Amino acid sequence: MSGSLVIWGIWDAVYQRCTRLRYVEKGRNIFRIVLLRYRGETLTTSDNRQICAGDLILRLHIHNYRFACECKGIEDDLKLVLLLRRLVANSMPQLAEYLAALPQANEIKGIVGTTTLNKGVQHLGFSIADVPTNWFFRYKHWYLKFLLLFIHRNGWNRMKNYNQRTTLSRVYMSKEELLRRYLPSS
Repeated sequence: MSGSLVIWGIWDAVYQRCTRLRYVEKGRNIFRIVLLRYRGETLTTSDNRQICAGDLILRLHIHNYRFACECKGIEDDLKLVLLLRRLVANSMPQLAEYLAALPQANEIKGIVGTTTLNKGVQHLGFSIADVPTNWFFRYKHWYLKFLLLFIHRNGWNRMKNYNQRTTLSRVYMSKEELLRRYLPSS
């Protein structure tokens, strides 16, 4: 597994340089983000705000390589889920501070991510919606399935049953909800 992680680490560094992804805080935050215009169906958040096509959003990406490194040696599925949940929960306040400090903060409608790791995210303030069934999301589902090979010790066995147990979903939250929940009071 460590040889695969070394190769992945090299690929991740190249990928980082070739994309617009930015770290919220490198080494301390599980998210990487990109500021962009939302393209998709209208999303209604848990606080009844809408994110519509053309709205400015922060697109969330879990830093999968970092997560894989954190998971190294963990075999228990429950421990993996709890680790990811803790990493995400601990990263949310920094994400709120990052968004609030952006020059475009007033224009941003919310945060949106796509993941198969959507169980229990409502507790963190996220809403969930299905993704369209197009080639891009089929590819993304395959890619996330492939990541299991690197993250989970029994990745090959897990990958065989992956489609039956997981669905690809959008997770999203309004800017107001993010700031209300996670921005420290000043």
